[in-house]
Amino acid sequence: MHQSPTHPGSAGVSPASLSGRDARAPSAARLEPSGASSVSGHHHRSTTYFWALRLITLVGVLTGWELLGARVNPIFLSTPSRILAALFDLVRTGQLLVALRLSLLGIAIGFSAAITMGVPVGIMMGRSRTVEAILEPYVSALYVTPRVALIPLLLIWFGIGFEAQVVVIFLSSVFPIIVNSYAGVRDISSQLVDTARSFCATERQLFFEVILPASVPFTMTGIRLGIGQAVIGMVVAQMFLALSGLGKLLVNYGDFFKTDYVFAVVIVIGVLGIALTEAVKLIERRFAHWKESERAFI
Repeated sequence: MHQSPTHPGSAGVSPASLSGRDARAPSAARLEPSGASSVSGHHHRSTTYFWALRLITLVGVLTGWELLGARVNPIFLSTPSRILAALFDLVRTGQLLVALRLSLLGIAIGFSAAITMGVPVGIMMGRSRTVEAILEPYVSALYVTPRVALIPLLLIWFGIGFEAQVVVIFLSSVFPIIVNSYAGVRDISSQLVDTARSFCATERQLFFEVILPASVPFTMTGIRLGIGQAVIGMVVAQMFLALSGLGKLLVNYGDFFKTDYVFAVVIVIGVLGIALTEAVKLIERRFAHWKESERAFI
């Protein structure tokens, strides 16, 4: 059966257009991986540059500290070499491991309780104007109140011991979580909620599929801030209430003017705080990975 030739304006496809499209397709395909690889290569170079910069800075600081510390009375300033020897001694005698175990146990209990209470309270404050009106003044007041100011009351209520340490850790970390969870819900766009309701979403669907996912970045920021406050609260509680863990080591070695041991414990506390914060960041990337692609600066 005879078929009429395809005209340029018809719905058919001419051989020329096919050949031109086939010729262009590989070039487009070749361009996409090239762009992706260039972005990946740039990110890799940036990461290498920052780590090299940090390493050079660290070496410079330690070198200057060692030279300065050698000329100062060791009671006032120790040197990195002496601090390293003190750190090895704390590990060898088992004091550091025992103190770390007690400290991490207190953080685990107190911070878990803070997350369990802080996230729901913050979300309820964001969702309900009534709950916000009731709780917001007290949350704001306690958020700016120094935890040290509450120690006399906590001493009367809970005495000296592990329970008081857990309470201080809880009070130190719960309010950043509440405030950021509340801000996350309040920051959700009304257009997003209206769009979900226009598709006949129920309140349950609206909460679990719109409000909760949209507030995750704020909530994780609150948790990240809270873990830092938990470490601070742990040290304060151990120095004044519990007399155990890393805080007890600080008090004991400070009383005997062993500056190198005090510095060793302070460095351990700093490393502990960094490790816990990085762990929370990993969890944040897991639950809010879509937010990474929206950042202007990586």
